Amino acid sequence: MNWYEFKPVDTLYFKGAEPMNLGENHTASHLFPPPAQTLSGALRTAVLLQNDVSFESYARGETPVEISNAIGKAGKTAPFNLIGPLFMMDKDIYLPAPYSWFMEKKSMEDKVDVIKGKPIQSPLLKAETSEFIWAKGETKELVSLGGSWIKKEDIHSGKSCIEVRKNEDFVKNEPRTGIALDKSRRVREGHLYSFNHARFKENVSMIFGTDNDLPLDDRGVLKIGAEQRFGWYRKLSGDMPEIGGKGDLHVSLSLLEGTDKVNQAIVATGKILYIGGWDMHKGFHKPMKGFFPAGTVCSKKINSSFITI
Repeated sequence: MNWYEFKPVDTLYFKGAEPMNLGENHTASHLFPPPAQTLSGALRTAVLLQNDVSFESYARGETPVEISNAIGKAGKTAPFNLIGPLFMMDKDIYLPAPYSWFMEKKSMEDKVDVIKGKPIQSPLLKAETSEFIWAKGETKELVSLGGSWIKKEDIHSGKSCIEVRKNEDFVKNEPRTGIALDKSRRVREGHLYSFNHARFKENVSMIFGTDNDLPLDDRGVLKIGAEQRFGWYRKLSGDMPEIGGKGDLHVSLSLLEGTDKVNQAIVATGKILYIGGWDMHKGFHKPMKGFFPAGTVCSKKINSSFITI
């Protein structure tokens, strides 16, 4: 595993899949943190730039073998998995909380009593999967911790009371209003829009890992997403401490594409996200795909972005 830390120099913005139509809306949803495939694409681009391979040559397949083996061919899925992204704040690493962990329904506090759902099997319950989660609180209704963040140390600590964070603890939302331009770079009348950008707090950075070696400099600039927001990255010295543990369930640290294999192994998850994007190789929109959020719990370890709990 190779791990990288990334700090943007300005705000980050990753638009959702909803179209924006004149007279109907002037805002768009914001995906944050960015999907793993967005960071994967940024790394592939950085490899090309640092190794003096033009995009035109890459698209034609005229790429040195060691480069194409590392990042894959143009228009094809990357041959490596990207794990994360995760947050780092004051040297503490935060992971997506498993959707099979719960707390009693109340206002979010810095620390909460966590109730871990346990797999059960019963002949009275019939479904495509044989795995079910059972969790019971003392008196109140339970809500999932999924969508929150917990310290890496707490994933296997066995503590009953742990620190829980939200996205807002790591970034601030900044509304940005802009104008649309036509092909001649002139302002299009009546085309105003407003997006929410994410600005990292001073003591926060983003980290992610790859399960393959990439021909990248240890430090450099990384441009992320269609908006080409950029920042500095650095390769973290040495391997990250082992995150995995023992247990019967597995939690994903990244968005998880909803394939048949995944659908058959799902135990606990949240709202499905639909993501498309722009295919640079074809010069056309990518087909929309459904993804389960980070923190999704499965009965099997689907890929290297999973850890055992």
